[in-house]
Amino acid sequence: MLKSQGTFNLVVGLTSVSDNRGVGLKGWLAGPTDKSVQRKNEPVVKPLTVDPDRHRIAVLPLVNISPNPTDEYLADGLTEEFISSVSKIPGLKTISRTSVMRYKGTSKSVGEIARDLNVGTVLEGSVRKAGNRLRISIQLIDVQKDEPLYSESYDRELEDALAIQSDIANCVAKALQVTLLPREKRRIEKRATANIEAYTLYLRALHSRGAKTEEGFRKAIEYFLEALRKDPEFASSYEGLADCYERMGEAGMLSPKESFPVARGYAEKALNLDDSLAEAHATLAAVLEEYYFDQAGAEREFKRALSLNPNFGRVCQSYGAHLACVGRLDEAVKEIGRAQELNPLALEVNECAAVIFNCVNQTDRSLEFCERMLETDQNYFPAYEKIAEAYIEKSMLDDAIEALQKSIAISNGAATVKGRLGFAYGCAGRDDEARQILRGLEEDSKKRYVSPIAIALVHCGLGEKDQAIKWLEKACEEHAGGVTTIKVRPMWASLRSEPRFIRLLDKMGLNV
Repeated sequence: MLKSQGTFNLVVGLTSVSDNRGVGLKGWLAGPTDKSVQRKNEPVVKPLTVDPDRHRIAVLPLVNISPNPTDEYLADGLTEEFISSVSKIPGLKTISRTSVMRYKGTSKSVGEIARDLNVGTVLEGSVRKAGNRLRISIQLIDVQKDEPLYSESYDRELEDALAIQSDIANCVAKALQVTLLPREKRRIEKRATANIEAYTLYLRALHSRGAKTEEGFRKAIEYFLEALRKDPEFASSYEGLADCYERMGEAGMLSPKESFPVARGYAEKALNLDDSLAEAHATLAAVLEEYYFDQAGAEREFKRALSLNPNFGRVCQSYGAHLACVGRLDEAVKEIGRAQELNPLALEVNECAAVIFNCVNQTDRSLEFCERMLETDQNYFPAYEKIAEAYIEKSMLDDAIEALQKSIAISNGAATVKGRLGFAYGCAGRDDEARQILRGLEEDSKKRYVSPIAIALVHCGLGEKDQAIKWLEKACEEHAGGVTTIKVRPMWASLRSEPRFIRLLDKMGLNV
């Protein structure tokens, strides 16, 4: 077990997966798919048995107490900005936004949340907007002593929001006895924009992007662009645009050619204006890896992002995935452990961990992370895909097929899931059903985009190596999402000695 994971385990109320049959996940396979139960109100975790480190800090969602409920964007946007500021303090480990936002509107106490996240310090507060004035109340709490280390109320004009943000970060550093070097202090106090209209639009964009839906991303893009019309030198808005386009490309909401080159352009524009933006380096790294197959460039940008902000949980996850793709699996395991320290409740982090542990032949560990995903969201269909991949490695083909059928039902027939089901059918000798999947994918392709990887998977399961590689070559040409994972994913193991497959890895820069 990774050291970084030893102090955080979800309670799932299931039989352990370590019994080599994976029976602990049976309840999930038979469970409901009704969207009304898609997400539980609060994460469920068991009490910690270790003393929390007071230098591990969670910035909880600000409570909106404004008379106008539409000012919720302000609370969410400022929460994200406060997390960003505090994460720049050296010597602290700051929990990422994805995990803390799960406690928005929670009934849990600060102590309970601190135990959930294994933090020793919590920053909580509220925001009230009345006209053009802000009242922000903040309290930094030492969890073990159950007493405030610092509290303050700011009653300022809206344009003072950025000054408040840096003041809070400085006060947190002082309260936790962290010495800031002059350059670190300058980074924290640097103002992203002097234009309050642009900054307000930026906060609205952060709020919209936080939904992680296509509608949310598109709305965020509108706000980021409007912010740039107010301030064309607003580097963080360019970074926000880059991030939206990269995420939409990764999720298949836009085609690769519509998303990744645009994301690169915006990321480079942001860095031309401000090279200290860790987020822009991270987005550029992802684009270089996924679309341009520039693995050396991606490595450079990932490292630059982490040197600027070691608390950047999303980058730890992405860098861990990158290390796995190029075959540096021991390093990938360590990096995904860091990601989980910083973002323990994020579905995407646990999904990445499930993949990595399956790649290193630790299928029971992989299944543990699948359980974590399902405890957070039992209708998160990628969790069932990862369950199936682990079951296939354990030669539990019937169980893998059952998991994939569940995933198809939840995802409304996602092509990638169908491809995995066809692969499982082929591995199980159920060739007729595998070929039926192929025909279905062909029909789907007449109505919507179908990744060549889905078709390649079915051929691979059927043992048709030439056809499988042909479709992988097409996936490479299209820069299809997930194509850079083929070097290490167990499902492609039968192709690894094929000369065409090796040349394909060379083309993508994966044989490093």
